[in-house]
Amino acid sequence: MRQRQVIAPGDRSPSGRPHVTRAATRRVAAVTLVTGMLVLATMLSACGSGSATSGSTSETQAAPLKGTTLQGQTYDLAAHTGKPVVVNFFASWCPPCNSEAPDLAAFAKAHPEVDFVGVDVNDKQADAQAFVAKYGLPYPIVYDPNGEVGSGWNVNAIPATFFIDKDGVVKDSIVGAADSATFESKLKSAL
Repeated sequence: MRQRQVIAPGDRSPSGRPHVTRAATRRVAAVTLVTGMLVLATMLSACGSGSATSGSTSETQAAPLKGTTLQGQTYDLAAHTGKPVVVNFFASWCPPCNSEAPDLAAFAKAHPEVDFVGVDVNDKQADAQAFVAKYGLPYPIVYDPNGEVGSGWNVNAIPATFFIDKDGVVKDSIVGAADSATFESKLKSAL
């Protein structure tokens, strides 16, 4: 049986460094692992699961949506009544947002009769601009760095897409990444 050496606080090894016990090393490793897992879980919980689900079908008036776009323009959803509007909440760091972006860009280009607006939430402005350029999003993007606009719309996961009729009533929504067919199907409710 191996004898344990008792090390007094402040004792140093022959190299001059403080002694670190295996138990202390394990505790530090465990705390680091748990902290890393919590950070990862927090990041992923802010992003949708990746599979689209229908949102609420109860028709309500769209919440206010005002802000500054990535191009520095003022955007106000209230100025877009009289035409259907699609509102998409996303972030550049969200994998499901990246997966739906090409279909959403094509969908917007195929529907000039509909106004589109994106809301980039909890993101860095440079990353948001790179995302828009990468996917060629052809509509204004409101920059929402603190998620205030998203909170006003009760957005708890992204991507989240809302389909609003010409009178400003939310007719349908999607939470999670969607494809062209799903966008087309949901748009019918707002036309």
